[in-house]
Amino acid sequence: MNPRAAFFIDGFNLYHSLAAFAKETGDVTVKWLDVVGLADATLHEIGGGASLRSVHYFTAMPEHLYISDPGRLQRHRTYLRALTAHGSPRPSIILGRIAQQQVQVRTSGGEVAGSIWREKGTDVALAMALLREASKGDLDEAVIISGDADYLPAVKVFRQMYPDIGLRFAFPRGRASKELLREAPNSFTLTSAAYLSHRLPERIRLPSGKFLHCPAEWRPRP
Repeated sequence: MNPRAAFFIDGFNLYHSLAAFAKETGDVTVKWLDVVGLADATLHEIGGGASLRSVHYFTAMPEHLYISDPGRLQRHRTYLRALTAHGSPRPSIILGRIAQQQVQVRTSGGEVAGSIWREKGTDVALAMALLREASKGDLDEAVIISGDADYLPAVKVFRQMYPDIGLRFAFPRGRASKELLREAPNSFTLTSAAYLSHRLPERIRLPSGKFLHCPAEWRPRP
């Protein structure tokens, strides 16, 4: 039987890779990424005629930007709607949260208190979903799209619980992890070409019959 594969995508880890690529090259179109198409195109890394069973996308809504950068918040909402309306299988979207964290910054004049906004819960949610999908008994290979070494404990537990299920990472460009590669040596890195060749359509038909359009900021520049 051909291996059945599920992909688990750390949305923020992948986005930072896409943003860095866009900054380096000036090509902002990569942010309108077709994650299902990308996952399907990497099945050759698994081999054996692997088939795409499911795609799970983990992110958080940057609601704290509703005043300072409402356009960024709206683009994030538009992108999530596009993901759920396009591709087969349709990806499941799992939302975490973004919380304010107090920090101390050391300066020449002493320590200064401040705060930053950080995504919370993605790694835990992804690890739990990984174990849940494996427990169903219809999964042969799991691929985590992330380069975050915080997943290392989850990988070790997964291997103990499901030694017969393959596990590897698809590292976003520029975000490979040596620690994760040692634990999952079959891992691979997503390429610039993979980003560029898997873009959502400019216009996507929603279940309501209306159309959703790629944000102007992510369209090809003249």
